[in-house]
Amino acid sequence: MSYITIKQDADGIVEFIFDQKGKSVNVMGDEYAEAMPKALDDLESRRDSITGIYIRSGKPGQFFAGGDITQMLEMDLNPAPKERQEMFESLLQSKEPLRRLEALGVPIVVGINGAALGGGYEIALACHYRIALDSDKVQIGLPEAMLGLMPGAGGVVRLVRLLGMEKALPLIAQGKRLRAARALEAGLIHELAADEEAMARRAKEWIKANPDARQPWEEEGYTLPGGGPDDPSAQGLTYFGPVNVMNQTRGNMPAQQVIFAAVVDTARVDYDTAHIIEARYFQRLLLDQVSRNMMTAFFVQMNELDAGASRPAGIEKKKIKRLGILGAGVMGAGIAFNAAKVGIEVVLKDLDQERAEKGKAYAVKACERDRRIDEKAAESILARIHPTGDVNDLADCELVIEAVFEDRGVKAAVTKETEAALKDTAIFASNTSALPITELAEASVRPQNFIGMHFFSPAERMPLVEIITGAKTSDEALALAFDLSQQLGKKPIVVKDAPGFFTTRVIGQTITQGQRMLAEGVNPSLIENAAAFNGSPMGPLETLDSISIETAYHAMNQTRADIEARGETYSMAAESEVIRVMVEDHKRIGQQSGAGFYDYNEKGKKTTTWPGLKEAFAPQGYTDIPFQDVRDRLLFAPVLEAIRIKEEGIIGSVADGNIGSIMGIGFPPHTGGVYQCVNAYGLQAFAERAAELAERYGEAFEPPQLLLDMAQSGETFK
Repeated sequence: MSYITIKQDADGIVEFIFDQKGKSVNVMGDEYAEAMPKALDDLESRRDSITGIYIRSGKPGQFFAGGDITQMLEMDLNPAPKERQEMFESLLQSKEPLRRLEALGVPIVVGINGAALGGGYEIALACHYRIALDSDKVQIGLPEAMLGLMPGAGGVVRLVRLLGMEKALPLIAQGKRLRAARALEAGLIHELAADEEAMARRAKEWIKANPDARQPWEEEGYTLPGGGPDDPSAQGLTYFGPVNVMNQTRGNMPAQQVIFAAVVDTARVDYDTAHIIEARYFQRLLLDQVSRNMMTAFFVQMNELDAGASRPAGIEKKKIKRLGILGAGVMGAGIAFNAAKVGIEVVLKDLDQERAEKGKAYAVKACERDRRIDEKAAESILARIHPTGDVNDLADCELVIEAVFEDRGVKAAVTKETEAALKDTAIFASNTSALPITELAEASVRPQNFIGMHFFSPAERMPLVEIITGAKTSDEALALAFDLSQQLGKKPIVVKDAPGFFTTRVIGQTITQGQRMLAEGVNPSLIENAAAFNGSPMGPLETLDSISIETAYHAMNQTRADIEARGETYSMAAESEVIRVMVEDHKRIGQQSGAGFYDYNEKGKKTTTWPGLKEAFAPQGYTDIPFQDVRDRLLFAPVLEAIRIKEEGIIGSVADGNIGSIMGIGFPPHTGGVYQCVNAYGLQAFAERAAELAERYGEAFEPPQLLLDMAQSGETFK
């Protein structure tokens, strides 16, 4: 059997081994669907000679991944009633092998040697005892919610009966992935083993010691942990849970709503009926557009990105051993901590030793904040950070990241000074959010080694790096910047050089619309709530507060100076006037000062919208415009800008655009990103709505020609 191997020893214990040929991981696809029933037929035929079953993977460091997402995406989103019923029956049929497995009447143990996520952990839940390697490679959980789905092979039914509704719900709805030790604490597994040999030995010992093993819910007198849906102890969960889910998701995430219903409804009924209910809810999500959006972005396109689709081919992958960082401020110190944490030696350079030491102090606090870093690990991390005020200490660095003030002159000066101390092969990367890389590279004597690496703050936590290639950037420089990003645990996207690149231009349109509406007299609460209802983590006004209104003010003045230096006349746009008023008239410069569009407490947490906004921008009373228009202005403006960027050839990969927009600037994840958002809406319908908005609110909403052409030809963004 190519997928499953069955070996029975002299004691009657069967080793049941998953090893899907030609795949790096085992998945629940057509091969699994064909192999599992045959394997169960085999086991049932020799039931009398079997004393127990030990399930494991034949792939070193890999247990079982889960369902075949690619296959799911190929399903018709709107099947006819007959096909819908056939799909439901096939879902019920796909659950049968695990039902047959746990009903064999012999003790079953699973040995988890790597990731057991989704379908992999659902297999484990069908076993009576779960052992995992005490290894960093082990991850355990049901992460389907992160793809807009829910467990469909018994995961909801079994986990709820194992842990109870209250403990199972966050694990399922939040798609938590737990390391081995944490999974043990949470009750997802029973014990840890040092290696695979020890795991196999313990499994067989347990089988021999527990010949009558059954699932907990099969034991006489079993009651659901924490009580059932109608128990007084569970009333808070069942009564207020749906409201809490709706408040948290704004109705944008169907998976969380469906998962809550599935958890409660499967807990109300008997075991067999619960599996039918789970299958019905799973089908509901399988045929949902939001689920398709999230599967496309977070599985298909994320895998493309991780595989290096935007990395130059034919260049050997490298690991950085020694990294230089210029500037020990919050950004530079954050990158330094991130690099040291993954084992890279870091030279942290600032104007003098004292400033550099302050940057290292940031890493000390970061270690203290991270509960996963113990004292020994913290010592190792900090020992890798070498603060200095001497540029010559950078001499052996393979790549240097410049993270100094966002000023052309300052960046040019440190580029010249640093390159003089570096080897000719070293790569110089500028961390900038908007300054053109080709212009910055003019200060370099090796422009082929000059590249942009735009990190997002806080750098140690934000998952994205936007890599920008200048006109003379070599493929070797791009490949090394890409490799470093992945080494840091980041998701790298690649764009060509242009003012604002991709992420800054896209989020800039959202922020601009927020300011324009404020200038028009729209209630700021309406603006911020519209963003929340769209699924954005924060509104455009709060976003600018967090970036700094003062920074935007300086950028505005630089733009004005550049325009006037060319002999042209600068015209103050509505959004620029908002910034001027906030900074010059009211001295409100953003979150760090405690005063921006919001008021902030001493810990930097927002307390309330600044009451003076009405007097400053709507003294005659707020302007009344449709709430849907407010929502669409905040959504359509950045999407249309992303389409223009694609039209200009600045970004080549749709996957990079989708992932970059979600992970870099908080574009609503349920949409699947800026380009998938248009696919789901329908290109023709999107173009028509954009034209309506353009007529009412200006040229920012004019449909780009690329959108019109694609809509006419029936194409989608792929």
